[in-house]
Amino acid sequence: MLRMRLAIVLVSVLLASACGGGATGVAPPPPASCPSGSACVSGTAQVARVSSVNAGTREVGRSMVQLGPLYVPDQIVVRFQPQTALSSTQSLHAEVGGVLKATISRLNVHVVKLTTGADIGAAIARYRRSPLVLYVEQDRYAYKTAAPNDPLYPRQWHYSHINLPGAWDVTTGGPVIVAVIDDGITAHPDLLAATVPGRDFYDNPPDDDPTWPGCSTDPSAFSHGTHVAGTVAAVTNNSTGVAGVNWGGAAGTKIMPVRTFGPCPADGATQSANATAIVFAADQGAKIINMSWGSSGFTQSLKDAVDYAYAKGVTLVAAAGNSYPNPVLYPAAFPNVIAVAATNCADNVTYYSQAGPEVDVAAPGGSNATDCGLDGETGGDLVWSTSANSGGNGYFRDMGTSMAAPHVSGVAALLIARGITGPASIQSRLQSTATPRGTPVPNYDYGYGLINATAAVSGSQTGTSMRAFSGEISGSTIMRQSDLVLVSSTGAFFVTSAQTGAKSIFVWQDFNDNGIVDAGDNYGQTDGITITLGTTSGVVVVVRLYTGVPLSPVPP
Repeated sequence: MLRMRLAIVLVSVLLASACGGGATGVAPPPPASCPSGSACVSGTAQVARVSSVNAGTREVGRSMVQLGPLYVPDQIVVRFQPQTALSSTQSLHAEVGGVLKATISRLNVHVVKLTTGADIGAAIARYRRSPLVLYVEQDRYAYKTAAPNDPLYPRQWHYSHINLPGAWDVTTGGPVIVAVIDDGITAHPDLLAATVPGRDFYDNPPDDDPTWPGCSTDPSAFSHGTHVAGTVAAVTNNSTGVAGVNWGGAAGTKIMPVRTFGPCPADGATQSANATAIVFAADQGAKIINMSWGSSGFTQSLKDAVDYAYAKGVTLVAAAGNSYPNPVLYPAAFPNVIAVAATNCADNVTYYSQAGPEVDVAAPGGSNATDCGLDGETGGDLVWSTSANSGGNGYFRDMGTSMAAPHVSGVAALLIARGITGPASIQSRLQSTATPRGTPVPNYDYGYGLINATAAVSGSQTGTSMRAFSGEISGSTIMRQSDLVLVSSTGAFFVTSAQTGAKSIFVWQDFNDNGIVDAGDNYGQTDGITITLGTTSGVVVVVRLYTGVPLSPVPP
């Protein structure tokens, strides 16, 4: 909503890459080897149906920031059984050629530095053979997040105002599909690697091309949906354009464009088309639906569609509206939708943001009435993102609760990458971690406050994170024959303690946390992988929305 027609078009050459999306910071690749005498599997999980919006358009990746090594080359961490005698630990350290460097006494953990020429694989294997040792591992490095190198990122003031850079130290997103129901999307170079096929319900009959066609009556008008999509998951750290809340890419968060609106700013959409779009997105695997639009009138069909998606585990986010003091619009006013108000560069609610008891949280929407000198232009500080007009693809400033809503959708996607799933849990986390604004809390202007991305994604990670393992499947039973390991936000995984032989590699996100692979989970398997001692590399597992009969994983 509320479109400002000031644009800057940037043309540059993008670096193609087979990888995409960041992890904790910018994740290094999985290690190239595993401890001596063990079998490990390295690979990548990829979201199914990854493609550009227009068939035949080359997919674009992103460059990666080069970090240092993953492992400390000569350092081992060993945890001993309680009450292990000091003389016994010293004897083991000496046997492997190690020197005690430090201890974590409350954990019975020793940090051991190997002497020059000592074989780290042999040392780890020796520790593992000892009944005194609970576990042993090679010490690893951690890295701070590098700031995205997208040239317009310094003008995206709105990200620091929701503490987003700190959240990127934890996650930059994962294989989550966010549906954007709007006026379509363009073949924008900052979005091509971050889309899955969608649907056009504006045309009659509907078709599979949700491309924004351009506004013939107003050449300066730009695509609202493309702007919204860029905030959620523009390809990030690719030396081009803007950053997204999620660092969209080949294995990262994806946008599902669903078109219900006409191409010009004044064009509307029928609520029946919007209801159809909501059901479609929920059935096609979207876990979040962004609705940067609204109506002043209630319709039961739209509510039924919202409730249908909610029951399928979809988080729905909508703009509160831009006509204060009018009440909150529908669908934001529905109980099962997160209603988002807009704030300006001073973190105050904007003059246009509609208010009411339905408002859940607030996020930056920008304002032409307040200028903090942050977005690089005069006339207020607005929200920068991807879009296109008659001059082609570019980067545009806009303002409105329409711009605030995708910030919330983006952080919701980060939460799913952290294993916090289900619309009730996500809404609760967003509200409980928001920075309070106004009194009381909640209130009609801000709801529970301004979203705080760092606070939202911090804390313990639940079992609903995406995980990988190896094993065998027989009927409806999956026999796990390795460790259960986390899949990074790049899609990379490194399965340890695998059994050798011809096995299947599984990737699973137990979305409803019931211990069963069932409808609504993200799941994929690659069969016929021969695992030998050492590292089996290059395995690709395609992850899809699961719709089959329930499967029961059985631990070793």
